[in-house]
Amino acid sequence: MRCQRTIKRSIILEGKGIHTGDRVKVAIKSASADTGIRFIRTDLKEKPSIAADVSNLSDYSNKSRCTSLRERGVSVCTIEHLLAALNGLNIDNADIEIDNAELPALDGSALDYAAEIKKAGSVEQDKARRELSLKEAVWEEEGGALLMAVPNNSFKVSYLLHYDEPDFPAQYAEFLFDSEKKKEEIFIKEIAPARTYCLEKEVALVMALGLGKGAGLDNALVIKNGKPIKNKFRLKDEPARHKILDLLGDLCLLNKDIKAHVIGVKSGHFLNAKFIKKLAKLL
Repeated sequence: MRCQRTIKRSIILEGKGIHTGDRVKVAIKSASADTGIRFIRTDLKEKPSIAADVSNLSDYSNKSRCTSLRERGVSVCTIEHLLAALNGLNIDNADIEIDNAELPALDGSALDYAAEIKKAGSVEQDKARRELSLKEAVWEEEGGALLMAVPNNSFKVSYLLHYDEPDFPAQYAEFLFDSEKKKEEIFIKEIAPARTYCLEKEVALVMALGLGKGAGLDNALVIKNGKPIKNKFRLKDEPARHKILDLLGDLCLLNKDIKAHVIGVKSGHFLNAKFIKKLAKLL
């Protein structure tokens, strides 16, 4: 087991929510051991906090298209990219002060979050980070999508992205995180830059749901015929890597390091939520 960590100094980032379009400021601050990650709504009178825990996970629907938390009637949404950065850089405890309901999208990836967290540095704490080691396979599947975890000596993630689009070939990405240092290096270089995306044919649906009010080509990829419109992929298999980014953010809600090989096939937030709820029952 490794020691828990928190950030060494505070970080402030500003931007707009990709779905609400609202301006928002977020401050990431150090927190005591065993605190976990907490979102603090500074725009509300009593500044309520929401623990980043699977027990506070809001039910996913196609109308949300992001990961949201709700505790005592207070919500925070689109948290997955920041949580992925904290997970990828092995930060276990942090207070996240936010003056609106949605986290800023920044450039649509976790790159700015990760860069600022890395720059701030981390501090080891005097408590061990708990682990979840599987004894047998765990899985969820629905509508042709699959998410499963099988026992492994270290943390590994594999993901297959596939659409029924003749001009959008299947993508596959796989990463082995067998040390803290390697996890951080892989995350910053290979995963954090991967931006959120949608297919061109999905844009009208997203807008009809009242979402994507803050989306643009500066913070999201719109893909047509397998290529981004007026943009270029940053990474090979960038959409598949973004799916892994989202998964790392959602797995952060377990508040444990996972010793398993996690395998996703065409999965997304909906299946992620069902999957981590099942994993939580093993804790």
